[in-house]
Amino acid sequence: MLAASLHDLGIICSLGTDKNTVLKNLTSPTDEEFLSLNTRLLVNGEPLYVGQVNAELPSMDNEKSHFNSRNNQLALAALIQIMPAIERLKAQKESARIGVVIGTSTSGILEGEQARKSWLATGNMPKAFRYSSQEMIAPAQFIASKLAAKGPVYSISTACSSSAKALHSAQMILESDLADIVICGGVDTLSQLPSNGFKSLESTAKSYCNPFGNERDGINIGEGAALFVMSKTQDDIKLLSVGESSDAYHVSAPDPEGVGALSSMKQAAENANISAEQLDYLNLHGTGTPKNDDMEAKAVSEFCQQEVLAGSTKRFTGHTLGAAGAIEAGLTWLLLSKENTKRLIPENKNNGNIDPTLNNFKVSSGETVDSLSLCLSNSFAFGGSNISLILGTSFE
Repeated sequence: MLAASLHDLGIICSLGTDKNTVLKNLTSPTDEEFLSLNTRLLVNGEPLYVGQVNAELPSMDNEKSHFNSRNNQLALAALIQIMPAIERLKAQKESARIGVVIGTSTSGILEGEQARKSWLATGNMPKAFRYSSQEMIAPAQFIASKLAAKGPVYSISTACSSSAKALHSAQMILESDLADIVICGGVDTLSQLPSNGFKSLESTAKSYCNPFGNERDGINIGEGAALFVMSKTQDDIKLLSVGESSDAYHVSAPDPEGVGALSSMKQAAENANISAEQLDYLNLHGTGTPKNDDMEAKAVSEFCQQEVLAGSTKRFTGHTLGAAGAIEAGLTWLLLSKENTKRLIPENKNNGNIDPTLNNFKVSSGETVDSLSLCLSNSFAFGGSNISLILGTSFE
C-alpha cells in the first residue's frame, strides 16, 4: 500500500476556523464547551446541542448559482487554507493530473429545505435555487472548478465513513497513477433532515454527548470541513495504511460484538506492518450512543488491550456525519504536526465518569506523551461500513 503524503490541512469546525485555533482548543485543558444550542433544527422547536460553525464564511457572490450553498462555503473556507500548498505542488502539472475526492452525507440539502419552505409559503420555488446544489457530487465539482482540476472528480456518500473513504480513494488514485495530486476530505452542514432523522431514531443526546460515559444517551450532530493535499511527493506526515470492513449487521445499529470495527483496525495495522502496541493514540469513533461505544470498547480492548491511549473527540466537534472521517483525520494530523510541540493527546471529554460496564481500554485524559508518531482514526457508519486510517510522521 502506498504511503501517501498529506502535505497540508484546511479545517473548519466548532473548534475553530484554522489549524492553529483548532489544535489549541483541542489540546488545551479547559472547561469550555464548543457545542452550542440550536432551536431551529428540530421541527418541534426543541433545542438541540450541535457542533456549529458560528464564524463568518467566505462569500459566494461571485460563484455560479448551482454552487451556492453553505456546504460549499464550508468547503471553500477549508480550501483557501491549503491553496499555497496546492499552487506549489501543481506547478507544471497538467490539469488532468489533479483529482478531487470528497466525502459528504447531506451535501447542499439545507438549501433544498429552505427552497421547500418557500414553495409551501408562496407556491413557488426561489428563482436562485438549483436542485444540483444538493447533489452528492456538488462539493467535489465545486472544488474542482476552483482548481480547474480535470482528473478524477467524485464524491463518496457512505454515511459517517464517507470522508475517511475519500482519503483512501485518493490514496488508491495516486497508487494507480491516475493523478499526481488529489484534494481529498469531507464536508457536511447542519440541516433539519439529519437532525430530525437522528432524533426519530432516539439517537440524539439530551444535552452534551458523553463518549464512553455512564451517562451517555446519544450524539450531538455537527458541521464542518477538512481538506488535505495528497501526493506521492515526500513530506512529514503520511497516510500510511487503511483497513476497511463491512459487517452489514443492521441498517443503523453496529454489530454488538464489534467484529467489523476490530477487523478494520487489524487490517490497518497489518497493512502498515506494525503491531497495535506501536500506535501512540487511537482517535475513536466514540459517538456517545450506548450501542456504538459498547461495541467499540470491545473492539479496542481486543485490538490493543490497555497499551495505547484512546479517546473520542466528538464532545469537541459534534458528530459531523459525512465529514467526520476527514475532520478527525485532520485532528490526528494536527497532533502529529510540528505545531503540537508538547506532544499533547486530547482528553476523551465527557461528564467525567467512564462507564464501568464497558470493556477496559486506556482512556486518554489530556496527557503529554514521550512519542507521537503513529496514530489511528476510526470511522464507523450505518450498514456496517467501517474504516480505520493510520497516519504517521517521518520526522523526529
